[in-house]
Amino acid sequence: MKTEVKVINETYTIRGEEVRLSIKARIDVDSGERMFDEELDNEAVSRAFDQYRQRHGMITPERIKALRQSFGLTQRDFAALLGWSATTIATYETGSLPSVANNKLLLALEKDSDMAQTIYESSKQAMTEQGKAAFEQKLDPPKRANATKMIERGINDLFAARRYSEFSGYQAFDLKKFSNMVLFFVSHVSKLTKTKLNKLLFYSDFEYFGRYTVSISGVAYARLPHGPAPDQFDLLYGAMEGAQLMTGKESESGQYDWYYEAANVDFDADLFSKEELEVMAVTLARFKDMDTKAISAFSHGEAAWRNNANGQLISYDDASSLSVLAGE
Repeated sequence: MKTEVKVINETYTIRGEEVRLSIKARIDVDSGERMFDEELDNEAVSRAFDQYRQRHGMITPERIKALRQSFGLTQRDFAALLGWSATTIATYETGSLPSVANNKLLLALEKDSDMAQTIYESSKQAMTEQGKAAFEQKLDPPKRANATKMIERGINDLFAARRYSEFSGYQAFDLKKFSNMVLFFVSHVSKLTKTKLNKLLFYSDFEYFGRYTVSISGVAYARLPHGPAPDQFDLLYGAMEGAQLMTGKESESGQYDWYYEAANVDFDADLFSKEELEVMAVTLARFKDMDTKAISAFSHGEAAWRNNANGQLISYDDASSLSVLAGE
């Protein structure tokens, strides 16, 4: 069968209203009949919807997605904020037309984002903790600075007993420096999971100790099932999220539910020496493309993990056997 693409006039009926367009269509040369062509047909329907939106002043899918992202929200949390289903947001972002009422609300939010604060007060109970933290960070930036100061003091005091010990790398723990070490990796690795983040921190601190006999962050590491990790890392990352330095986000892959970290502020390079930045960059280059499962398995080969029981703190003195330092 021989076909060709021709420009034809077509009429679409959208919500009882006719939309006329000149479109490209695939035609059977012999019979003159229009043939199915998924790409061309989808393009034509999309153009018809765009013309209808323009005619009625409706918000576009691209603007809906941009509005959601301006609040730092997943489709699930944006839907919860507005009192809609997550499916509703997903279909709007992929081309479906909003109802008249929903279109008015989206346009109003786009024009005046402050009105979202009022909506939030009545709908936040339906949102995830990650969604609430992201939303509050976007609408109330001063809150971040105050929370950061308070959390830094409390957590630095909590880890004071380990200062300058073999478990801190003979360094004093500093939450501000640790947080910026985290932000370095979160900013450079897309959708970085906590498990992989833990390994990037471990290899940076232990490699630096192996070279210079002190750690970078002063944080202690424990032997956990998925590999070495900062001791009480959930507390540390939770403090950073509470101070709104970063936000835990849910993946939107649709296949598996998993969470990753996203930075809300820039990493401060001035807190680190040239040598510290170099080791962090080397660690990043070495493991950036290794997925979470692979880097976890790789860390299981380290004596620092194999020679300790689950939950036990790892001595920085074990850095001498670190695989990445072998041969140096």
